[in-house]
Amino acid sequence: MRNLYKKTLNVSSIENLIVSIFVIGYKNIGESIVVLFRDVYDGNDIVIMSMVIDSYEKEELNLIRKILSKYKVNKLDFVCWTHPHYDHSPGIDALIGDMFHDDIVIFSPKFYYGNLMPDMLKSECAKTPDIFNNIWNLVEKHPNFSKIWRTISANGDATHQYPMQLLTKDGTSQKDVNLYFLTPLGSKTDIYATKGKQFSKPNELSVSFILSIDGYDFFFGGDTENDHAKGIENEIIQDMRWIKVPHHCSLGAKSIADSLGPKFDYAASTVYTPSSLPREEIQDIYAKAGTLHMTQLKENDHYKLRSEYGIIQYNYHFSSSETVVDIITYGNAGQYFPKTAL
Repeated sequence: MRNLYKKTLNVSSIENLIVSIFVIGYKNIGESIVVLFRDVYDGNDIVIMSMVIDSYEKEELNLIRKILSKYKVNKLDFVCWTHPHYDHSPGIDALIGDMFHDDIVIFSPKFYYGNLMPDMLKSECAKTPDIFNNIWNLVEKHPNFSKIWRTISANGDATHQYPMQLLTKDGTSQKDVNLYFLTPLGSKTDIYATKGKQFSKPNELSVSFILSIDGYDFFFGGDTENDHAKGIENEIIQDMRWIKVPHHCSLGAKSIADSLGPKFDYAASTVYTPSSLPREEIQDIYAKAGTLHMTQLKENDHYKLRSEYGIIQYNYHFSSSETVVDIITYGNAGQYFPKTAL
């Protein structure tokens, strides 16, 4: 892929840049992520780039919208719908519809949604066709369709890129910002991208990607499991600094945890209690290698439920000399401490 900058982000100064990542988890089931690049100076707090990864809403509670409203975001730059499971999908079509504009970019697995097996459509993916069709109706006839709609069929390396450039307004400083997509592996999923082949395991579609800011690599794992994660180049895993743990700390996504490198700092995970996730042995790996935060904590086999949700907010300050992170937790969220010895 040609290495051309597709988007330029302007900030007053690198010292004023805050990259905020909100990992949202609802009680027992449901997750989403908001990423904001903020220019904070002289009482101003201006969002210069916004991204939403997956969506979930519970009755009238939609925390994505609350966060976007707080920071006065009414247009999204990027949306990534990692895969069509129920705990990652409700409300993503309405969100795109409300914040749609000519330059939005939507990332989704390369897949024909009509090929989900009937049992999938009866259970966790029952609303997928409607969600997909609502989004498709917005983009299919748009003159910028080829720029807006990006299907992901990856190779486990850095070839599938969406590079950007971050510039100070006076042009004296810059940082390279890049999205590169790692899964799903096209070698395993492209057979399902056309009509006629039915698919029964939506987690195998899960998009995962790196957001890299001058070499500080954030990994957004979706629900990627071992079958695809093992296809990610080991050097890329070794360079990961921040990780949204794939598939709620399941044994089926253990390969990323087993391959952590010396640069690893922080991880965040949601829960999926209907399948007894997270697994403590996976949590322990991340917590012993760095710092793990959960959107919901468990104590004596019972979850500490103070509210209907948990949010972990990471505020990264990318100054010219060093990178500093502030971490704030809300609701049920908190730091996980390992309970077992190595």
